[in-house]
This record gives sequence, structure tokens and C-alpha cells, in this order.
Amino acid sequence: MVHNEKFKMDQTVTDDIRTIMMRGIIDEDTSFDPIGHTEGEIIINFKGVTAINSCGVRNWVNLIKSMSERDIFYEECPPLIVRQMNMVPSFVSHAQVISVFAAYVCDKCDDEKLILINHKAFKNSANIPEAMPCDSCEEGEMEFDGLPQQYFAFAK
Repeated sequence: MVHNEKFKMDQTVTDDIRTIMMRGIIDEDTSFDPIGHTEGEIIINFKGVTAINSCGVRNWVNLIKSMSERDIFYEECPPLIVRQMNMVPSFVSHAQVISVFAAYVCDKCDDEKLILINHKAFKNSANIPEAMPCDSCEEGEMEFDGLPQQYFAFAK
């Protein structure tokens, strides 16, 4: 769909639902025109996004504003996208967030792990696990890296 040195965007269509997979850096050189020219329900998968700058945020916000009549869903949002959703409410706009990755860190071995959290859990931050056993060292506990109520503020 879109490919440049820093950013790639591919799509699949299943049952009239278009899923856009994003990978790389979203910045001033990123064009979202192909998304704006599609029709129907759309799922944006942010899992592969590695960086986003203020120009990239502006371009994204402009795209979302132009698609106000469409059903848009965000899935597999990494922490860097969650930060944008919390700082810039218009980054989400009318889209529905389906799932995000949350960072957990082991108190013994300092291993980090991203855990996928679905919308049913983060709608109430009390449903977010505060800790879980560490798979790496098998001795420590992986603890949520931050405060769930702040991290999931976009869901309010």
C-alpha cells in the first residue's frame, strides 16, 4: 500500500473490514492519503510503529478528522501510541480503541515485557493486573510499569 524507507503500511480486507498494518516511523514524510481514500469500517494496527514525532501526530489528527463519518478501530497500540492518545485527545477522536500493549518490568531480573490488554479490561483500570510471575527468571514478579489509571486515561 505505502512504502518508504522509514514507514510501511499494508492492508488486508476481510468481510468488508479493512485492516491497516503500520510499521516504522510516523513523521512529516508519512502520507496517510491511501487510508483517507478507502471506504467502510477500518481497523488500524499500530503494533509495528517504532516512533512518532509531532508532525506525524499532526498528519494523523488531520486524517482522523477527515474520516469522521467512518467507524475506526485502533488495535495493538504500543506504549508510544498510548502516550499520544493520552496527550492529544484528537489522536483518538471518534475511533474506538480495541487493544493496547502495557509494559511490565520484573522486580528481580529487570526483564521487560509488553502485555496486550483488551478494551474490556482497560475500561476499568481495576481490571488491569498489577503483577504477574516473571517468565524469564521465574523468581520475580512482573509489575505494571506506571500507574494504570494514568496509562489508560484515554479510555475515560
